[in-house]
Amino acid sequence: MMETIKFQDNNWIISGDATLIQVPSIMKFTINYDWKNSISIDLKEVKEVDTSLLGLIFEWKRQAKRYNKTVKIKNTPTNLLSLAKLYGVEEFIS
Repeated sequence: MMETIKFQDNNWIISGDATLIQVPSIMKFTINYDWKNSISIDLKEVKEVDTSLLGLIFEWKRQAKRYNKTVKIKNTPTNLLSLAKLYGVEEFIS
């Protein structure tokens, strides 16, 4: 499945798979974000995930913190929550 990211104001909507194969291209769409505003990332339409998505979320949060902004994750898929719990980082993706 093709991954996509849509930008609606300060909301990013990610759909499709978010695994090691797709995450680099998702990152390319967000690498130059100016961080003037905090954002929310909606994962409702995400299908397959792996730990690459966790890494990407952490990177977004690091970038936001540099500019005193926040990243809120919405509609976290159950499989991503399971991975986060396995690695003891579930509080970082809420």
